[in-house]
Amino acid sequence: MVMLKRTWSILVMAIMLAACSSDPPAPDPATLSASPATSVPPAGLSFQPGPAGLKMPISKEAGPHDMTPVPHTFAATPQGAVLAAITAQVWMAGADDDTWPKVAEYLLEPGLGRDQWAQARALVSVKGMVKNPAEFIAFKFTSYAEDKAIVLLAARWADGMLTAYPVQLSSLTGGWRVVIPPQGSEPDLSEISDTDLDTFVRFTP
Repeated sequence: MVMLKRTWSILVMAIMLAACSSDPPAPDPATLSASPATSVPPAGLSFQPGPAGLKMPISKEAGPHDMTPVPHTFAATPQGAVLAAITAQVWMAGADDDTWPKVAEYLLEPGLGRDQWAQARALVSVKGMVKNPAEFIAFKFTSYAEDKAIVLLAARWADGMLTAYPVQLSSLTGGWRVVIPPQGSEPDLSEISDTDLDTFVRFTP
């Protein structure tokens, strides 16, 4: 499973400017009814060592298909979008001070949000290994089209808490990349229940 540090809520969400809320957004049937395989997990999924001791997902079919300077290039499918979303979260949280500019270049969609993230990231230093990482355990699309998507990523923390976080993606500049919202239009991190988790697509049985 993909691991993400609890300080993701401090580092990534502070830098990404995310907030907290009570309920994750519900899927929009109109945007999912004609979408291909949005409820199918990535095939042949494995998890490999990533930055700062985190683990990142790799699928021969869904990607990432290029590993340098950071993992990038994902299939133009829902599964590729899911892995692009997770990969970006892992590398935003764990990339060291020399690598993070490549994270912005290869994994994040150009725009004001990316610029703000880069400005904030330049002011902090990330070193060492992650302690008490969480696990990305499932996903659920709330919308999907060929050039844009929103996917909820579910994570289980070391203390057992379950959360879901919406990640917006775009392929307008060539391949799936995460869209960082500008300051003031942040996404929500929501605590969810085991019952809520049943509505997600799990990465493992």
